[in-house]
Amino acid sequence: MTAEELLADLTPNQRLAVQHGAGPLLILAGAGSGKTRVITRRVGYLLLSGVKAWNILAITFTNKAAGEMRHRVEAISPGNRVLVSTFHSLGARLLRQYADRLNLDKNFTIYDTDDRNKLIKDALERSGIDNVKFTPERIGGAISKAKNALLPPGQYAQTASDFFSQTVAKVYTIYEKRLRQANAMDFDDLLYLPALALKHNEELRAELDARFKYVLIDEYQDTNQAQYEFARRLSMHNPNICVVGDPDQNVYRWRGADLRNIMDFERDFAGAKVITLEQNFRSTKNVIAAANSLIKHNKHRKDKTLNTDNGEGTPVRVLRFDNGLDEAEGIVLAIKKTVQDGRFRYRDHAIFLRINALTRSLESAFVKHGVPFQIVKGLAFFDRKENRDVMAYLRLLVNPADPISFLRIVNEPARGIGKVSLDKLVAFATDNELTLTVACGQVHRIPEIRGKAATGLKDFFRLMTELRAKQDLPLHELIGQVLDLSGYRKVLRESGDEDDADRLANIEELITAARQYYEADPSRVLGDFLEQVTLASDVDSWDEKSDCVSVMTLHAAKGLEFPVVYLMACEQGILPHNRSIESGKDDDLEEERRLCFVGMTRAMQELTLCHARMREFRGQVTYAIPSMFLDELPRDVQTQDPSSGRNQARSAINEWRSGIGDTASRAGFATKPMTPAAAGTPIAGTNYTVGGVVQHDEYGIGQITDVSGFGALRRLKIRFPAAGEKTFVADKVKLKVIERK
Repeated sequence: MTAEELLADLTPNQRLAVQHGAGPLLILAGAGSGKTRVITRRVGYLLLSGVKAWNILAITFTNKAAGEMRHRVEAISPGNRVLVSTFHSLGARLLRQYADRLNLDKNFTIYDTDDRNKLIKDALERSGIDNVKFTPERIGGAISKAKNALLPPGQYAQTASDFFSQTVAKVYTIYEKRLRQANAMDFDDLLYLPALALKHNEELRAELDARFKYVLIDEYQDTNQAQYEFARRLSMHNPNICVVGDPDQNVYRWRGADLRNIMDFERDFAGAKVITLEQNFRSTKNVIAAANSLIKHNKHRKDKTLNTDNGEGTPVRVLRFDNGLDEAEGIVLAIKKTVQDGRFRYRDHAIFLRINALTRSLESAFVKHGVPFQIVKGLAFFDRKENRDVMAYLRLLVNPADPISFLRIVNEPARGIGKVSLDKLVAFATDNELTLTVACGQVHRIPEIRGKAATGLKDFFRLMTELRAKQDLPLHELIGQVLDLSGYRKVLRESGDEDDADRLANIEELITAARQYYEADPSRVLGDFLEQVTLASDVDSWDEKSDCVSVMTLHAAKGLEFPVVYLMACEQGILPHNRSIESGKDDDLEEERRLCFVGMTRAMQELTLCHARMREFRGQVTYAIPSMFLDELPRDVQTQDPSSGRNQARSAINEWRSGIGDTASRAGFATKPMTPAAAGTPIAGTNYTVGGVVQHDEYGIGQITDVSGFGALRRLKIRFPAAGEKTFVADKVKLKVIERK
């Protein structure tokens, strides 16, 4: 492809971004503005300009995005050697490549969250800390935040100011020691350790800076402190850093993402050029108008307004249902009808949720009406017990020091090794500073372990020794050897249990996946396969070619697009999430609004936001309040009420804003009819209004449904989702009014 061809179909601003030469560049890329095209064309333009492929590094956040980027760059410049990677894969690559310099063993295992929590649980037990009050998940989350902030255990301990953080500091130290003993890394280490190395090892930093003279980073708004350090240190002598992102799509603060990284880019990289991409190529004018109307309520953003040359399209709708079951049925039936009418395929539809727990009612509705669907929740295939067992065998082959994998498979299939014998083995290994694998080979030195348990441990040691000699086999053949020599396949095959037949089928499918991985690139080794599986994100498991409806969280939806999108459960406490409301912090609420914005801007042709009057959630039936975000949509958004048969479109937003209509009844809160004069009427001496939303210290968010009496006897009736309707003396109750903007 020539330079002219590269630039031919680009907008003026896209062309400026692609042609930018040396120096820092910030591309503010609005949703659907063609940022992937700009990044890949920029890489192609650099190659055509004489920059060597070896000197270019492109970083993104998911394997799927990295794969798409590689494919596009390959189409522009066949046979190039540009490194396109995720942050975590790049970190793992650098840690293995420079292991000797960093005093590491390059055959380390990457622990997933479950593995991490097991190790933390062990650290809690060794410390004598109550793991009911201080759960491994909670402690692990705190350690993760510390690593994202580049705080080693000693430094973190200096900042610990309360009992919880002091407890975390104690566990953090033990946990890190156990990780190193296991020759293992957790996810955060893949960013944390390279960032610290670049910060403190000037020779390594300068070497990598000289190699990667041009660095391009996608989704920069979602970088954390460790990733920021990565980017800054690689661009000191050669500040040719190009970052692409959108502050309006920063939705990972809970994972350490720091919005300041993109907001302060011009300050951090002197002389930076800023190019804004506002033209959306994805969505209709109606979708864009609704998204713009919502996001403009955020204060912490860089000002821009999406526009599009696409047609007006179908009006954005708000569907109101009586309850969550009706909502699920209504959405599924609406999708089925559009497919039967020939307007769309099933694969053209997506349903987005704030939390995965809401999928249950949808699954029932899909099955009931025979609508094919897939729920995107990560690599469920590799999470199945039998496949995790096989993966543990493979991990132990690569890293014999891995105790998590050893303990998982030493008695799988059964070898007569009980818990007491394993406890004795662990104690022996700890006392003699041995790995469990080595200790297993010295079981004759442990007199407390005898009989069947001793024989089983000896057999296991011989098995792993034999398998280790076969590590150079093609991956799928190695897995076959693991299954046959361990007896795992035989146990499942000879079982009369139907579930075991399914497990056997899953293992055979695992072999197929391994064969396909090997045949795609025979140079890849076992460690590469294990790393790819461990670092896969939720969306990497999404099959976009299958003709079925996709169901996923709003976080997983980022970066995707669908002709038809439904946002489910747009209610206070769900979207926005209750935590963001209760915190009282603008930053938390603004992130929830950005998350809603991300979901809306995935829609290409049709967008529907749904909510229910009542919802069964977490074991309780509660009255629901429509999301405040619905009130921030344009006046021409249409509201329909399928549950009551009122299918004619009408604008609820206009009614809310004009103070006309039965607001409380719309929300499902009214216990008796209210006149138009009553709804929206201010209560004397306060800024409360009937139909207004308020927050109570004990009962949470509620909606005012009635006012009675005068003076000191004036009373308010308020409907709360969990507590039902409560009556208060207006002058004595402490309420916070939730203002509608």
